[in-house]
Formats: sequence, structure tokens, C-alpha cells
Amino acid sequence: MLEIRDLSVSFKDKTVLRSVNLTIEEGSVIGLLGKNGAGKTTLFESLFQNQKYSGEILWHKEKLQRKSISYLETENYFYPYITGKEYLEYFSQHKENSLNELTEKFRLPLNKFVQDYSSGMKKKIALMGMLMLDKPINILDEPFNGVDFEGVHILYEIIRELKDKNKIVVISSHIIETLFHTCDKIAILEDGIISNIFDRSDFDQLSNFKF
Repeated sequence: MLEIRDLSVSFKDKTVLRSVNLTIEEGSVIGLLGKNGAGKTTLFESLFQNQKYSGEILWHKEKLQRKSISYLETENYFYPYITGKEYLEYFSQHKENSLNELTEKFRLPLNKFVQDYSSGMKKKIALMGMLMLDKPINILDEPFNGVDFEGVHILYEIIRELKDKNKIVVISSHIIETLFHTCDKIAILEDGIISNIFDRSDFDQLSNFKF
């Protein structure tokens, strides 16, 4: 179980998150909805232990460590003049089966430089690397941005597979339909707090929210 207790983050005179509380069971997919500037990325950076915060983030009742998390950021950085194949070699040690399976799914031109990929292709190869880390907690910040129709459905499949493997998946997206397709619950982040959490049976109520 992942537990976020009274999580707060402030920058100078601005409080972005204030006493956020959230519990996520293993084998569940939770979506995070909020307006631009609501603090979604700050929450993800805190989970990834890349942001100072007050409060607690616990994994199995102990302080969460970065080694338990894989994080797909909205924008991914790649070294210049690195090919897709070279990028994936950072993640592929002892995971050749996983690499072959993902390569077959995404069908990327791995011998090309990543800098020449489209934004959707860059998203896909970053996702491949993240999946090969095989962590119990997976954070996906706007994973559907720039991804084509086929890529969206591959993402749906991957998220289902992560759930079936009893992993935690946390997703943010401005495309609410993608959350309807993938999530067990959707949490609303506004005014620095989780203001509401909707179960799948109540997703129709989210039509009243505007983001």
C-alpha cells in the first residue's frame, strides 16, 4: 500500500500542496485530474523523492524510496546523438525478453537518433525504458500527449498489464476519456488538496468538472 499523509509543498510565499492525503492499493490504477498549476507535477516530483516536502509518503509502512518508483515525465530528456537502441541498452541488462516484447509492440526505428523522433515516438521510447525498470509504483505524467491512435491503445494495454501484475499506476491526463478507459479511481486535485475521489461507477459525475 502507498500512503500519502499530510503532504505539503511550498515555494517561497506560495503553497502548492497543502495536507494532501491519499491511499493507493497495490494492483490499482488511479487518475489525477486538475487544472494547470494545480500541483499535479509537484505531487509526482514529491513521490519520486525529487522535491522537498513536509508530511509522509509511505510504501509498506516505511518511507518511500526512489528505487521503488518509475516515472514517465511529461517531457523527457535524451542525450544528443543517441540512438533508440543505445538508449534502451541502459535499461536492458538481464531483460532481453522484455526488450524484445516492447520492441515488437512499439516498432520504433531504434537505429535512428532519438533527437530525430517525433514527440510521440520520444514518448514511446521513454515509456519502454520506464517499463523495463519493472518497479512496483509507476507514475505517468500526461502519457497520452502527442501519442497517435495506435500508441494510445498500446498504452491502454500496458496499463492493464501493470495492473494485472499487481503494480500501482498513477496517471495524469487532460484527456479525461483516457482516464475513464484506464482508471479504477480518479482523484481531483484543486486548491492544493485532494478535494474528491471518484470510483469507476461514479465517473459520469466528472462531466460537471471543467479542467
